[in-house]
Amino acid sequence: MNESMQLRLRKLPNALAELSHSNQFLKISTFSLFAICGLLVMVLFYQATKAPVVLSLAQDGSVYMDATKPDPKIEIERAVREYLKHRYNWTPKTVAAQVEQSKSFIQSSTLKVFDSAMQNVVRFSAERFVTQRIYPVDIEVDMKKGLVMILGDRITIIQGLKAAGDLKLELGFESGPRTEKNPWGIYIVREKEFQ
Repeated sequence: MNESMQLRLRKLPNALAELSHSNQFLKISTFSLFAICGLLVMVLFYQATKAPVVLSLAQDGSVYMDATKPDPKIEIERAVREYLKHRYNWTPKTVAAQVEQSKSFIQSSTLKVFDSAMQNVVRFSAERFVTQRIYPVDIEVDMKKGLVMILGDRITIIQGLKAAGDLKLELGFESGPRTEKNPWGIYIVREKEFQ
């Protein structure tokens, strides 16, 4: 009875065990991939609905700080001050150049009227050696009416004689395109002086 028996293991149970293990591994891998894809879709949806971030960079690469929007009245006042600097401050030698620079603040529809009025000023200043300077003291902006009231002092020098007087001026304005010479985009449409 000493017979030895050899058991032959069939390959089928081994193959089934490996297949079962591979199947479990595939299920876990598939579930993990679905979870990652779901997470990526949520991140993508969040990024797509989020407002874009604009970074303003200086020339050296540093980020500019967020600034509040300027008050329109202050911007209009700055534009009016620049207009007054060119239109009302001149000498006999610089009057033509100053008038030319003030044209960038005049609306194109009223430019012909402005040119004809200013030709008399340029001619009078050159013939009589007139110098004018103004000093605005109070500038009030009425946004609803599109008006600017200016109160200040005017000094006129005619052939060496000085005369001082009050400046009472009303300017009508409108918004328009911004240019290099007029970065505010404020254009004068009418001008009225009070005595």
